[in-house]
Amino acid sequence: MCGHTILVEVRMNQGPMATNEALRLTALHRLQILDTPPEPAFDRIAGIAQEVFRVPVALVSLIDESRQWFKAKCGLDVPGTPRDQAFCTHTILHDTVFVVEDARANPTFAGNPLVVGPPFIRFYAGAPLTVAPGIRLGSLCIIDSEPRTFDPDDVRRLAGLAQIVVGELWLRELGQGRADKNGMSSPVPYDLPGAHFLGGAQIRAARGLLDWSINRLAELSGVSANTIKRFEASTANLKASTPTVRAVRLTLEDRGIVFLGQDVATAGVRRTRINPS
Repeated sequence: MCGHTILVEVRMNQGPMATNEALRLTALHRLQILDTPPEPAFDRIAGIAQEVFRVPVALVSLIDESRQWFKAKCGLDVPGTPRDQAFCTHTILHDTVFVVEDARANPTFAGNPLVVGPPFIRFYAGAPLTVAPGIRLGSLCIIDSEPRTFDPDDVRRLAGLAQIVVGELWLRELGQGRADKNGMSSPVPYDLPGAHFLGGAQIRAARGLLDWSINRLAELSGVSANTIKRFEASTANLKASTPTVRAVRLTLEDRGIVFLGQDVATAGVRRTRINPS
């Protein structure tokens, strides 16, 4: 469904970040979708957006620590762009569709390398991929090399397609078997079923990645060292909704720890590149 492609030079960097960036990245990495092969469901949505709005470029974009990565792309021939150049980095700071009708006339974007060079962006509209209040993983965006207007009906249509993308993210996670006993799942930590348990081994692994002592974790989380020792020694599931467990988990995730998976027996632990202290 996609048309011609445009070549863009790529280098990695960062751009503006949300105040809840650690939690946003936790939700993104838990999906385990970055750098995965193209999937027809996402490609179809990008193709529909390209056709509906009659634009040369339509993208399903996800924003990680330093880049914008395209899960689906129509009209571009690169896997992503630097985060500091990505218009979508600004989209994830908004609850509604973010529109730039003429990038050359906008002081924020006029000097952007993707405006003054290929693909010579003039018009951009991005609908955030919102998986929970304030948690926006990326966007469904459309791009044109000519300035355009975008009316309320256009905004509604693009936002509706973005909701379909979020639905596909949910279905993808279910299809990979990361659902809870009730058959529910979500890429969102805490707020929906599927990420409600933590294991003692995970806490130990997270401390190891941060090079933290038990006393350091106790100091930052407000949970006693003895309680943390008891958590780490436990072989049972720890309920993330319990205030003390939640405090420990939030403290670790705020420092860039990501708990992958939803089964304590198989979940992994990794660290992102933010909040290293």
